[in-house]
Amino acid sequence: MPSPALAFKQPIHLEITKEVFRDFQVIASGETFKFTDYAINQILDANYHTDDLPNQFNSEMHFDDEDFPGGSKRVMDLKDQVISKVTSDSPQATSARNNLGTALHTVQDFYAHSNWVELGHSSPNINTKIGREIFSGADANTSTCPKDPGTLGGAGLSQLTSGYFIIDLESKICGVPPGKCRHGFLTCPSGLNKDDDSRPGFSTARALAVNATKDYLEQIFSDSRLAGNVNAIKLLMRIQN
Repeated sequence: MPSPALAFKQPIHLEITKEVFRDFQVIASGETFKFTDYAINQILDANYHTDDLPNQFNSEMHFDDEDFPGGSKRVMDLKDQVISKVTSDSPQATSARNNLGTALHTVQDFYAHSNWVELGHSSPNINTKIGREIFSGADANTSTCPKDPGTLGGAGLSQLTSGYFIIDLESKICGVPPGKCRHGFLTCPSGLNKDDDSRPGFSTARALAVNATKDYLEQIFSDSRLAGNVNAIKLLMRIQN
């Protein structure tokens, strides 16, 4: 049975999200609005549960397996759902916050699972396509780890890629498509992931994920349907007065 893919360790996802939401605010109609603790906890919960076992096999949720088209479409679709649900005539604010939390998990995983850091990007140089357009990376026939699936090389030093998560825990066989990179996990520790502070590039990836989280929130609140819409802003932030 294939092992599930991991992401930034769950506490790190929560730390990143809390850090951003602590200071995030929106000004509309001369008032300043911030997410309530209740709303933040709902968003944190949805972020956390994106790593539940059934979801870990879904490459688009984590930008695994070079699934950049799937991951980028996912965060665009979820952004639209968040906005639509709080601006509709029959708002669904709780569902919108759930969408926001799981979307942020995917946004953050882009930096933990891809070679964005190795391509020379550091904070604040996030991938501004995330949330705004569908994009892809190296194609299926391009070698990104040509000599060792745990070490970038060839096109992996110049083209966008992410690790593949193919491992059989019983046989302890680690496999990836020829010339591709692996995620790195347990019996196959070498790979691209930057999931915790023991991994090369973790600090840079974390800082990028913080900036990307801010950017995604700013995309939502600057959308023409939500910008200046005090009622919708308060619904998403669960401000009840």
